[in-house]
Amino acid sequence: MTMKTLAIIGGTGKAGQQVIDEALARGYQLRVLARNPEKVRKSPNITVISGDARDKHSLRMLLDSADAVVSTLGPAGINNSIKKAKEAAKDMLCYNSTKTLLPLMAEQGISRMVLTGGASLKLPEDNNNFIMRFLLNKFAPKLLGDLAIDRHKEYQLLNESNIEWTIARCGEIIDKPSNKPLKTSDNKFQGGQISTHHLANFLLDQVEDKQFVRKGVFLAG
Repeated sequence: MTMKTLAIIGGTGKAGQQVIDEALARGYQLRVLARNPEKVRKSPNITVISGDARDKHSLRMLLDSADAVVSTLGPAGINNSIKKAKEAAKDMLCYNSTKTLLPLMAEQGISRMVLTGGASLKLPEDNNNFIMRFLLNKFAPKLLGDLAIDRHKEYQLLNESNIEWTIARCGEIIDKPSNKPLKTSDNKFQGGQISTHHLANFLLDQVEDKQFVRKGVFLAG
């Protein structure tokens, strides 16, 4: 099946904006959910749905006629302050959005979801060395607090669902092109930074690529 229309969540953040730019360049029709529609770039190939990522009505409108979901959703302030992001994460934005979204995807026959997640998200197949396991799975979750809890609870929902999900596990997201090659692994940490350009291209490549279905992929580059 060739995907023609993507439902975009988190499209006003720095990674989300790059996803939109690249998706338009690839010829996709986009449906973009935004609390502030004025922040979404204007294009005849974009339909903007005004609403919250946890609202059932807004998400149902977003999914109308979509073939797949691409999400870069994250807590407010994540790009500027970990302290503010941790405070915002107490609302469990990612978990609650995905909890509302999954039944609606099933209702509309949408099986593919590609999304971002944190590098500290632990999956059963991970095979990092002792030091990296300590840093990612012990130290980072304590530092991140509710940010890590939100992502873990979201993963549990996805893992218990029947949809074909792929999580891009990212460290720091850098909003500029990178001259480093993209590195990927579904079981070993690859590095602490990823450019929005590499991230956007990876997310969109996964829309139809089956290599990393139901896997969490460490990215760097």
